[in-house]
Amino acid sequence: TGEARGYRRDLLTEDTPHDMKEFIFCSRCNGISRKPQFYNGKTFCRTCAAGANGTLDVRVEEFVTRLKCRCPLSTRGCGWLGELGRIEKHLTDCGKLRIECEMGCGGVLERCRRNNHQNICPKRVTKCDYCGQEVQASETNAHITLCQTHPDGEVTCPYKEMGCDVVGIKRKDLDAHLTKNGLSHQDLLIREVNQLKLRSDGTTDKLQILQRRDVKMNKRIWTLVALVVMGVAILLSLTYTGWEEIQLNKHSIQSNEQSIQLNKHSIQSNEQSIQLNKHSIQSNEQSIQLNKHSIQSNEQSIQLNEHSLQLN
Repeated sequence: TGEARGYRRDLLTEDTPHDMKEFIFCSRCNGISRKPQFYNGKTFCRTCAAGANGTLDVRVEEFVTRLKCRCPLSTRGCGWLGELGRIEKHLTDCGKLRIECEMGCGGVLERCRRNNHQNICPKRVTKCDYCGQEVQASETNAHITLCQTHPDGEVTCPYKEMGCDVVGIKRKDLDAHLTKNGLSHQDLLIREVNQLKLRSDGTTDKLQILQRRDVKMNKRIWTLVALVVMGVAILLSLTYTGWEEIQLNKHSIQSNEQSIQLNKHSIQSNEQSIQLNKHSIQSNEQSIQLNKHSIQSNEQSIQLNEHSLQLN
């Protein structure tokens, strides 16, 4: 059956009245009309008549839904018989309908076999009887290999690092392996102890050499430390001496600056004295000129007196 078309004719279990055939069979898909629509005197499924302006005949629809039919999956063994109107509800529960596995394994199975499949599905979840961890059935073997408590889990021989080359030992067989290979394991242990002793002796010699080197290195370090301290002391002494010289130079510069200032004042005083001497000389020159005029006046007076005496 398909949602877009009518039901198959071979689903009917009884002959259809001849006078009803033209009403119950779709003119397009030729199946039993699903939701029959009438258009231009012909019958169509509602979906087949999409786009056409058909009408629904309730009486024909009721007649169609009461037709006796078998399950569409009868070829797979379903023995259901009933009215066509109940076929959709039946299909929701039909045990022969194929469904996908709900656990996600990708399998397709009949609904009636779902419970059996859930017991064998590789995606079903199981719980380890020894550690309690939940794992998918398909990963059980991988879990057993890694499980720390499962007797079939693989373990490593304790003497592997010493040379035991037996692999794939199951946990339940470990004690038997240790018992069976006790002597060989003892030989491996003795050899390992001897090798450790040799390595220990070599390590002791190397340790003594390193200790002697450490003593020499400490002496060198302390010598370098003494040299560094001495160098720092000399540097500090030179720095202090330089600082004192700088201070002395500062004082000398300040003294020279004061001497320069005093010399400037002395020069200014001398310049002022020179100016005063110039004024004094000028005053003396004026006095000399005045004296000259006075002498000349006196000489003229004497000449006048002499002339006057001559006249008398």
